[in-house]
Amino acid sequence: MKKQIAITLILLMLPVFQAFGYEPASYLQDLQESINQSIASVRPSIVNVTARKKETAGDNLTPIWYNSIGSGIIIDSRGYILSNYHVVENASSINVTLWQSGQSQYSAKILKQDPAQDLVVLSIQTNGEKLIPAQTGNSDNIEVGDWVISIGSPFGFSHSVSLGIVSEMNRHLKIGTSIYESMIQTDAVINQGNSGGPLVNINGMVVGVGTAIFAPAGTYRGLGFAIPINRAKHFYSRITGAIQAAAVAPANKIPVNLNKRIPNDAIHKKFSDCTKCHIISQKMQVSVQQKMNHPMVASKCSTCHILVNEPVLKGPTPVAAITPLYVQPVVQPAKQSFYDLFTHVIIKLIPVILISSIIFTMLGVGGGFLYVPVLLLCGIDFHTATSTSLMIITMSQLSALYIFYKSGLVDVKLIMILVFPTMIGAFLGGVLSQHFNVQLLSIMFACTLFLASYFMMKENEQLKGIEGGIAASNWISYHDCSGYSYFVDMGISVPLTFVVGYMGGMLGMGGGWLMVPIMVVMFNIPMKIAVAASSMMVPLTAFSGFLGHSMVGHIDIPLAVILSVTSIIGAQVGARLSIDTESNLLRFLFAFVLSVVGLWMIIRIF
Repeated sequence: MKKQIAITLILLMLPVFQAFGYEPASYLQDLQESINQSIASVRPSIVNVTARKKETAGDNLTPIWYNSIGSGIIIDSRGYILSNYHVVENASSINVTLWQSGQSQYSAKILKQDPAQDLVVLSIQTNGEKLIPAQTGNSDNIEVGDWVISIGSPFGFSHSVSLGIVSEMNRHLKIGTSIYESMIQTDAVINQGNSGGPLVNINGMVVGVGTAIFAPAGTYRGLGFAIPINRAKHFYSRITGAIQAAAVAPANKIPVNLNKRIPNDAIHKKFSDCTKCHIISQKMQVSVQQKMNHPMVASKCSTCHILVNEPVLKGPTPVAAITPLYVQPVVQPAKQSFYDLFTHVIIKLIPVILISSIIFTMLGVGGGFLYVPVLLLCGIDFHTATSTSLMIITMSQLSALYIFYKSGLVDVKLIMILVFPTMIGAFLGGVLSQHFNVQLLSIMFACTLFLASYFMMKENEQLKGIEGGIAASNWISYHDCSGYSYFVDMGISVPLTFVVGYMGGMLGMGGGWLMVPIMVVMFNIPMKIAVAASSMMVPLTAFSGFLGHSMVGHIDIPLAVILSVTSIIGAQVGARLSIDTESNLLRFLFAFVLSVVGLWMIIRIF
């Protein structure tokens, strides 16, 4: 609006200029030449900044690569470039393209950064290409109504120029977690990709660094904000040698953020003019359509507020353009042909599943704590990976059960006590798993593995102080199996196994990873009997969890069937080895394998 008023005033004054001997065409031509010269003088000092970044998306934490595009200002011929920190934040690589040549692209590194001020200095090695530093002005001398030019790469379109005026000085606002003070407000068009580009006066001097727009829809709406160049000089002066102090607030006034609650103390009993005691460090956004909720306390509302003429959807936003590059392919077997599924996924998994099923059957655990991570590594989403893991566990452990049953180590009475609460918990865990954040599930996954490993390594120490199992209630079940006598407190075991089943069904594990340590450590059940009992409980628990996942659509039949057949072969070998293996070795292998997988999951998450 101010820009249109200014242009109208110029046109109205043309007769006056003509009366004093000025030709209208000559005056406008002078203005045009000033703008052209200003742009031409600063253009060689502007660069395009492209930062390659990665985020995760989807249930399987698939990485998404994208380009954050901004602009930069050459501030030193040694290859120093000023830009906004949010353009290059968390970037894996940064490239700078020089406007003066258009083809010269260089790799950049961060030399100095200040996230609080949203400023960064980049460094490039140009191999002899001459760099022209921009001429900087004094942002303290600009006034409301001054002509300014915004130059940058909006939406990736480099060499873009827009003209406007300074709408206001000393604006205070918040972008994300960063507080910006004394910003320059302009109506020169600033869009995504202008971040880090210069705001130039009519003489070609850089007076600000384009940083943000106020736009509920994310595009230009007439409110652009730039960091004053004097503050930027103060930031980079130690590198370039420039000396320019930023303005400071009066020492006798305390900064205040108007978006925070007013203190409830004796000084602030009544609502009054905050500017008498404070410097406004952050203004509050209000709509002129809303009813005023306090008496007039200052000369104008804009002293304490950013005024908008519509409901405020969100505050100012940084203006780095985001350009998606590509999404790392997510393997979704249900949407692939069987040939693609087999050649790209299954053929890689068969040897891993075969070896894993041998080891895990020896230990009386289903192996879901490894099957799930391996499936995730192949691109399977978390929920499909858990349901597939449970199917593999069910089939492999049913296969091994016959071998254990022939050995005489299976305590059917013990299994009947523990298996039903475990199955109920596993079913509920499978059904409710979709309501949990995948990263949280992964952390829970790793923590439970560490817990099971710790319990198993404490076995010998526990046995020294406990002659029998733990008994805390009168609901005791006594057992004799293969020459061993022991008892189980059902008041403890029933709720505990329910929780184990719930966790196992939710995370894609049969529950043997924690069931074996509970039987050995808490109830002093011999290791071989615990492994045999777990081998019968695990397939039942896993099948219950599989049914829960299937009810909410987490299933891929071709993938699950082929890998299950592979695991059956491994389970036959593992069961025979387990019977002939010494118990302490089994215990050590159990703890070691769980710890390694848990550590791998933690590394994968963070």
